[in-house]
Amino acid sequence: MHTTLVPILCLLTTSFAATQTATVRGKVEDVSGTTNQFVLDGTVLPLVSTALNLNAWRGQPAVLQVVNVGTAAAPVLRVDAAAPTTALMDMGNLRLGNTSTWEVTAPNGSFVLIAIDFTANTGFLPLDPFGTYLLGPNPYLLASGFTNAPDRFRVAVTVPPDQTLLDAAVTSQAIVGNPAGSWYFSDPDHKVVQP
Repeated sequence: MHTTLVPILCLLTTSFAATQTATVRGKVEDVSGTTNQFVLDGTVLPLVSTALNLNAWRGQPAVLQVVNVGTAAAPVLRVDAAAPTTALMDMGNLRLGNTSTWEVTAPNGSFVLIAIDFTANTGFLPLDPFGTYLLGPNPYLLASGFTNAPDRFRVAVTVPPDQTLLDAAVTSQAIVGNPAGSWYFSDPDHKVVQP
C-alpha cells in the first residue's frame, strides 16, 4: 500500500513559519569520522546547538525543541532544548528473506500507522500540534492497527529476499492517535538491510 501522507497532513494543519520552534522526537547521533557534527538519528538532518552539549545527548531518546536555521530544501536543525523520553518506534532487524517484529509503544487502545521510506528521502515537516513528520513525500504505508496490552502495537515484517535491497538504509516513523484524542508523531527508527 503506497500513500501520500504529507499532503493529507498539511491539509489538517495550519501554516508553520520557518523560524518557529518545532517539536521533534528522536536521538542525537554523531556523524561518523567527524568531531562535533551531529544528525537526527535515522535521518539526513544535521543538528547544531549553542544551548546544549549535543555530545551529552548522543544515543538518548529525547523530545527536542528545534528551529530550522537552514532552508526548506536543506534543513539544519538548531536544538534549543531537550528532555529525555522513551523510544516509541522499534523496527526490529532487517535481514533479507527474514521476518522480524516491529513495534510502537503507545497507550492501550491507540491507533497506530507506520510508514517507511529510504533514509536518504527523510525530511523536516513540522506539523503542530502533532510534532514533526520526518519521512519523504511518498512513504510506503506499512501497517496500521490498535495497541493492546502491554501498550504495544506489533506487526511482523518480512524483508523480501531481493538482493537489490541489501545495504539499503530504511527509516520508519509512526503517527499515533491515543484514546484521549491527541495525535503525535513517533521518533524515527532506522536500520540497514543485512544479508
